[in-house]
Amino acid sequence: MPKQDEQIQRKVEHLFLAEKYFTDESYAGFEGVRLIHNAIPELSMSEIDTSVDFLGFKASHPFYFNAITGGSNQSEKFNSELAKLANDFNIPVSSGSMGVYLRIPETANSFKVLRENDPKGFVIANVSAKANAKQAQKAIDLIDANALQIHLNVLQELAMPEGEREFYWLDNIKDIVSNVNVPVIVKEVGFGLSQENIRQLKKCGVKSIDISGFGGTDFAEIETARNHELDLTYLDQFSLSTVESLLEAQSSLDDTTIFASGGIRTAMDIVKALKLGATSVGISGLALHHLQKFSLDETKLLFESISVQIKIIMAAIGAKNIQDIKKAPILFDGDLKDYAIQRNIVLPS
Repeated sequence: MPKQDEQIQRKVEHLFLAEKYFTDESYAGFEGVRLIHNAIPELSMSEIDTSVDFLGFKASHPFYFNAITGGSNQSEKFNSELAKLANDFNIPVSSGSMGVYLRIPETANSFKVLRENDPKGFVIANVSAKANAKQAQKAIDLIDANALQIHLNVLQELAMPEGEREFYWLDNIKDIVSNVNVPVIVKEVGFGLSQENIRQLKKCGVKSIDISGFGGTDFAEIETARNHELDLTYLDQFSLSTVESLLEAQSSLDDTTIFASGGIRTAMDIVKALKLGATSVGISGLALHHLQKFSLDETKLLFESISVQIKIIMAAIGAKNIQDIKKAPILFDGDLKDYAIQRNIVLPS
C-alpha cells in the first residue's frame, strides 16, 4: 500500500490530537470579565433578536463555525456535517486550510462538501499567508466562497517539525486583499493578535480580522506531540488569550470588523466577546469535539441550547439585539486591569 502523503497525514493527526487534548475548560480569559444584570430590562424575550450582519450576510446567530479541517476522508465527513449545521442555523462556516488542495487537487471533495451541503449559505475559504493571490482565488472558486480567511500561524509552524521557516507575509496579504473578488478576513490560529499586528494588517488594506486568541485548541501542544525531537509547548507562553486579544483590538473597533475565536465554550463566552467588540464569534474545537465524540444530532442539540442561552443572557442584561450588548456595563478583574495599563489600552465600560 502506498504511503499516505505527509500533508494529508498531518491533517488526520491534527483531528486525532485535537480530540485527545480537548477539555471542557477554557483558558480564553473570560472568567476575568463580568457583566452586570439589568434588574429593570423593559423587554420581552419574544423581542430579542440575535441576528448579526456578517460581511453583508444576515446570520441568525452571533456565532459561526470557524476553520477546522479539510484534505482527508475524515475531514470530508466533518466538513459535510459542519455545513449541514451551518445551513440549519443560518450561520457562516469556514473551511480549514486549503493549502493541501492547492498542492493535491484530488483532495477537492473534502472542501467542496461545504458548499454542497450549504448551497445558499455563507461559506469561507481559507489559505495560508504564504499563498499568492492566484492561489487564493483558486481556493475561493472551488467552494464558491463568500469570503476568504488568511491564517497566520507562526508559532504553529515553528513547533511543526516540517514547518515553514520563512515568514515574509505582508506583501502576500496585500496582494490577496487587492486582487480577490470577496472580502478577506485575516486570522490567527489560536495564539492571539497584538495591537501592533492589527495596525500592520490595516496598513495592508485588511478590513476584517479574527483575533483568534489562546484558550482552546493549542497548536504548540499538538505539533509538539508530532515532533519527536523537541518539546516546544513553551511557545504558547508567547500567546495572548482571547480576552487579551479583544482588548488589543479596542482602538481598531471603529474602522475594522473584529471577529473573536479561541476557547469559546459557552453562551456566556459568546456574549462577553460581543460586549468586547466582536461582530460574531467563531467556534471550532467545541463543534469538532461533539462531532467526533457524539453525533451530528447531538451537536445540533448543543448549539440549539447555546442559542437559547444567548437569548436568556441578553434578557438578563437588558439587550434586545446584539448592538444593545455593547451598551451593557462590564467589570474587569485586577489582572486584566494591570494588563491594560501595561499595554496602554483604554478598557471599555
